[in-house]
Amino acid sequence: MSSNWRLAKSLVVLTSEIEYFYPDTTIWDIGDASHQSGYSDHNPNECCDVVCAIDVKPDHGLDLPEFVRHLVANPHPNLRYVIFNRKIYQRKYNFEARDYNGVNAHKGHAHVSVGNGPDGRSTRDYDSTASWGIDDLGKPAKPSKPSKPSKPSTEKNRLGDKMDTVRRGSNGLAVRILQGVLNARGYKVSIDGIFGPQVEKALRSFQSKHKLAVDGICGPKSWNKLLGIS
Repeated sequence: MSSNWRLAKSLVVLTSEIEYFYPDTTIWDIGDASHQSGYSDHNPNECCDVVCAIDVKPDHGLDLPEFVRHLVANPHPNLRYVIFNRKIYQRKYNFEARDYNGVNAHKGHAHVSVGNGPDGRSTRDYDSTASWGIDDLGKPAKPSKPSKPSKPSTEKNRLGDKMDTVRRGSNGLAVRILQGVLNARGYKVSIDGIFGPQVEKALRSFQSKHKLAVDGICGPKSWNKLLGIS
């Protein structure tokens, strides 16, 4: 297995959103030895060394059934399928619940796969940085048509408006999320929770590219643009 693997950008965003609203939630990405014996989205794909799956546990307040309902009712453009509690929800079946007969029942965690192609061999459709709308958990869902998913971009679903404004000298979880999303956008910055000159330079470059105020401050407008919801 390659040591140069990376997580699909869409899952970097999902992980960041979960960590923001449910800090310290257990999220697994790359597979263990049992996964490595065959094809799996938890293993780096053959073409590009991209891991296209995460497993999410409900150990820090996350309501797992509600989390799964949200994902399948409001499918992210890259979502391929979700497995939870002996059920699988696949895009090709409009995310309708079907019996899952795999060895692992996924009762204690939810498996989320993205991309297009067989397990472990996806070649595209896994790097969208659109928001997953995790801040909507617990609110009435408006199911979208799975065949033509759209980015959640309504005023009441703008994650960036809820994120802390961060700037040079800031530190903590919001900075880690910013660093993760910048990496997903192609900017190479360390993910250490410290907003230093490297992060400011990357953010200013992003702001300039997207015709935002180039001030090196990540406020609502920059957050929404980074998360693909404005």
